[in-house]
Amino acid sequence: MPPASSVVTTASSASSSDISLPSSPSPSPEHSPDPYAFSSLDEINAAPPAKKKKPRNWGGTRARTWPTADEVVLLEAVAAYKEQHGRLPNRADFPAALAGRLPHISAEQAGKRLKYLRRRYDDSVRRLRRGTVPVTDDDVRVFRLSKRIWEGVPKRQRRRPRAAPHHERRAFAELEEMYPCLAAEVEAIDAKCVTPGLMRMAFERMGDEQAAELEAKVKRQRLAQLKADARRAELKSLVLRTIIGEME
Repeated sequence: MPPASSVVTTASSASSSDISLPSSPSPSPEHSPDPYAFSSLDEINAAPPAKKKKPRNWGGTRARTWPTADEVVLLEAVAAYKEQHGRLPNRADFPAALAGRLPHISAEQAGKRLKYLRRRYDDSVRRLRRGTVPVTDDDVRVFRLSKRIWEGVPKRQRRRPRAAPHHERRAFAELEEMYPCLAAEVEAIDAKCVTPGLMRMAFERMGDEQAAELEAKVKRQRLAQLKADARRAELKSLVLRTIIGEME
């Protein structure tokens, strides 16, 4: 067996003679280019900006950009102001009505949001007539607060458009807003019609002059019906009181 010193000497000489270091570092394996990498500042500036996602429409007439909590605060302040002063606040009254509860909201923004909430309340009332109720707790809370503010408050009369010819069909919702009593009668008749939708289609093609005339007639008929019901209820109460008096 050779001595250990000779083994070490042989191993060292072999390692020094057989192992040769490369003159330059070995190239690293090529990587796939990064599609999002930019090689210069000019490419970064020339790159198209990222598209912003539009806010989701939560079922109202406009996209809901306000948090529900802010809408609730606004409605609570307006409801309290109305109960205290007997009227709705105007834009000059919003700072006093809110009392600093929405410092990041201007009076103009609050006024615009209040108009949107009024339209949303009117839409909810129409849906309730058809049997559609609010689903979420937030929707129920907003509806109840809106009802405290606008129940029984007539909407501002919009400027009526020019008289439309009978062949120009319009949306039922538009006519319903202009002639609510007539629209309700048309829906009631259409529900009993053999061909559903026929009466609604005829109503949608009706001119403004004829629709306004029928709207006035329906209103008079409803008023007469209410008076007749009131007299009937009064007569019934009188008869009951007379019978009870005879029994005593």
